[in-house]
Amino acid sequence: MNDLSPATTQGAAPDPRPFVELRADPEGHRLLLAVRRFDEPFLLTASLSHGVGSSLLAVDRGKAGKVKAAVFRRIAGRVVLVQRNKHHLATGDAAAVRAGEESFATSVLWSAPALSERDGVVVVDATGLALLDLHGVAEQLAAPEQGGYVVDPAASFPLPDEAHQGARGVRLPALLTFRGSSPGAAVRAVVPAPGAVSVVQHVHLVPLPDPPLPVRRYHPGSGGYGIGHDDHGAGTAAGRRVRFQPRFRLEPLDPDAPSGPVRQPIVFSVDPAVPEPVRSAVVAGGNWWREAFERAGFTDAFRVEVAAEGTDDNDLAVNSVRWVHRDGRGWSHGQGLTDPRTGEILSGRVRLGSQRVEQITALAEALHAPYGQPDERERLAAVERLVLGRMRQLAAHEIGHALGFMHNFASTHHPRPSVMDYPHPRVTVTPDGRVDSSEAYGEGLGPWDHFLVAHAYGRFPDRAGGRKDGRAGGRADGRADGRNDGPPDGRDDVLAEEAALAGLRRAAAEQGLVYVTDEDAHAPDAAHADAVLWITPVADPFAALDEALAVRRAALAGFSRAVLPPGRQTGELEERAVLLQLYHRSQLAAVGRLIGGTRYAYGLAGEEGGGAVPVAGDVQRRALESLSELLRPEHLALPAPVLDALTPPAVRYGRSTEYFDTRAGRVFDPFSAVEATAALVTQELLDPARLNRLGWQHAADPAVPGPGEVLDSLLDTVWRDGTPAPDGLVAGAAVRETAGWVVLRSAVGAVRSDLLHGVVRTRLTAALRRLAEELGRADGPAEREASATLTAFLTGDGSTRLGPPPRVPPGAPI
Repeated sequence: MNDLSPATTQGAAPDPRPFVELRADPEGHRLLLAVRRFDEPFLLTASLSHGVGSSLLAVDRGKAGKVKAAVFRRIAGRVVLVQRNKHHLATGDAAAVRAGEESFATSVLWSAPALSERDGVVVVDATGLALLDLHGVAEQLAAPEQGGYVVDPAASFPLPDEAHQGARGVRLPALLTFRGSSPGAAVRAVVPAPGAVSVVQHVHLVPLPDPPLPVRRYHPGSGGYGIGHDDHGAGTAAGRRVRFQPRFRLEPLDPDAPSGPVRQPIVFSVDPAVPEPVRSAVVAGGNWWREAFERAGFTDAFRVEVAAEGTDDNDLAVNSVRWVHRDGRGWSHGQGLTDPRTGEILSGRVRLGSQRVEQITALAEALHAPYGQPDERERLAAVERLVLGRMRQLAAHEIGHALGFMHNFASTHHPRPSVMDYPHPRVTVTPDGRVDSSEAYGEGLGPWDHFLVAHAYGRFPDRAGGRKDGRAGGRADGRADGRNDGPPDGRDDVLAEEAALAGLRRAAAEQGLVYVTDEDAHAPDAAHADAVLWITPVADPFAALDEALAVRRAALAGFSRAVLPPGRQTGELEERAVLLQLYHRSQLAAVGRLIGGTRYAYGLAGEEGGGAVPVAGDVQRRALESLSELLRPEHLALPAPVLDALTPPAVRYGRSTEYFDTRAGRVFDPFSAVEATAALVTQELLDPARLNRLGWQHAADPAVPGPGEVLDSLLDTVWRDGTPAPDGLVAGAAVRETAGWVVLRSAVGAVRSDLLHGVVRTRLTAALRRLAEELGRADGPAEREASATLTAFLTGDGSTRLGPPPRVPPGAPI
């Protein structure tokens, strides 16, 4: 028992009628509710049917809000909506539950006087409830510094004609207008009158499932989302964390059958606004999950289909795949509405950003340069294949999130990558120097995806007839042979299921299915050596980097106006040049992650394994040499034909964040391009967290390069190596000098960081001091200026100015 359990009268039959109902308003402009049961927990959430349209804000059409636990109470003649604490609960007897309820605050969100009462049913005007900013739009506008906004009651209105009652409760829609001042650039870019931002919010009052779905305990190595609460009735003052595996309810028609059809399949409905042929690609990619459910013992348990005409995709009874338009590069999303008591997913919400088609098309066109070519038709067909392959994978990925699954950014090392990874297209160069994207994206799920479904949804043998090691009940490839009605009430059966799940995890580990998710893969400070975003399915990161560099060279060699559709203004050639110049960025990061990198796995204290193992020293040194080489002029400078093709944006057009910065007026600035390309290396290698890891690893094992050695390797390439730039390279000496200043700027920034340990800062400072002394004895003006600048910094001269680090145009999402 806990404070989310429904309140019932002992011995009384449950009331089959809904706890709350819509009532018609004689006046026609109010949202009237009839509340039948008080102090009965339900779920409260708010979604948006009309969004703002900015990728920066992610206040999107179809976005679901956070799920709240709530109750209606009667206080002093009013109906009061109270948000209850779903994160801090107490289980046990009545006294334990009461202690938990009284220890943590609740939140009164709204109240209104009772309009009438009959047979215990109270009618109330819920218009004020519908006009609350329960989605948190104002907070989401304020977070990226887009201005302070509040709901304007005079310009916000209920929408009674769109109110709805159905299987997932009551929906109260309203037009909300947020009034604000000093709107940010993102708001100004998409809102007609930026001081008044109007969206349509739907407040949902959702009954808790009865009976609740039997829980499946969350395991950190399962690849699922872990949702739950802290249980303060478990005998510890701080509370014991309780986590569940989110999953849809799948009940077999025949509970005694080991496999077969289910009572209610999981169906995702695709927005008919998705244009063809992308729509068919989305349906096909989403349906990849069908095979995993079949292997897990379910028949016809999952499908993705185009929504039937008239489908209300704002109804939480519909698992929707929504097509969303936004301004700017942005992400797609998959999420679920879950029962906090059990983790049951009650509704899946997927938002596919339409601009993803534009982004992947731009990359494909830059690679293939199809327009006006003798084989234009074949090249355009290659562009379309790449785009549709990406959209199939994207649909499977986001629906996977809505099914309850996390990212796995280490699946490049699996026999076949997971759709829950972030994929970069696999592109190669043919023997005759042509770019080949025929195998850009694979088809179907990988073994990790089958494991995800088996572990979250699979049926397992019962105590009477099944094995307990998990191998008869399910394997890492997703096959399951026993029945499962959810974890049984008996402790022995719970242990049997957990043993079967442990068997699945062991089988996955034996297949080498490494799992590393978000916190251990994002950003340059991430430590896990195998978890990098947007890399190609090539297990050897050195080979993958070489492959990416070869594609980059071939595509840049073929660069011309043919990379743009003939009706586009020529200023956009710069954007396509950026995509090619930085094409290797993710593979570079994969090699960089080896330096100061470690390997570890998620698990429980009672299981075997554990600890973080550093990458071998010889591998780290190879990675350092490989990335230092990328600071040579031949890897940084754009070829002369590319520079000759670029023109400034036309009148009424301009550069966006997708372009390199320019400090050359309206024309392309080659210096900025070199700086950004060099910064790909320095951002990886001179990150403070990486340098700190290296400091300790080197102290424990001198075979690992230390932080000073890393900096010396970069400085050697750009300041000490006197090898002349290759013939035919435009402004080779200036390119090398520009890279040199990027390294100095990044090194000084690292030394200034408060995140560095003192011993690491000492090593970096010593490397800079040695360089300053060497350059001070050199003859060149660049060397003498660098020496003077470094000396001033090292002696504490406050006038030292190196400027901010270069801005690197965004590369994600692809």
